[in-house]
Amino acid sequence: MSPSSQVPTNGYGWRWKPLDIVVLLIAFAIYWPVGLIVLAWKLWNDRQPNPQDLGVLLQTGFARLQGLFDTVANGFGGSQTRAAGPFAAASEPPQTGNAAFDAEIREKWARTEAERQRILDEAEAFRAFLAAERSGDRDVYERFRQARNAGRA
Repeated sequence: MSPSSQVPTNGYGWRWKPLDIVVLLIAFAIYWPVGLIVLAWKLWNDRQPNPQDLGVLLQTGFARLQGLFDTVANGFGGSQTRAAGPFAAASEPPQTGNAAFDAEIREKWARTEAERQRILDEAEAFRAFLAAERSGDRDVYERFRQARNAGRA
């Protein structure tokens, strides 16, 4: 076998797969600097002793991105009520093992939870007020007429 018929294993250009070419073309089509970045990464990656496969890299990247979106969605009311939203509290504070400290933390937690609930109730009452304003209830109309008549007198 002649040396020219052997396929080199460390040269760049020999590890390209159809997915690599498609990704490169899409990157150039979207925005040419992104295409240059993908091309530079691919040329650099092919010279490494253990090059990463672009398909596997894309799959792990999308999996991480989906996990990030799931985390954000769950952290900002993904399974919570609309009124609580991102401000939903845990059911109880974590235990430290010190009885006196835990009792003080539970007492502060209860006060904070009561204040949080008061704020949520106030926000819900304001939402109801805004809904009544938008719906054009009779009392809103009467207040408008009284204010308008007081302005004329």
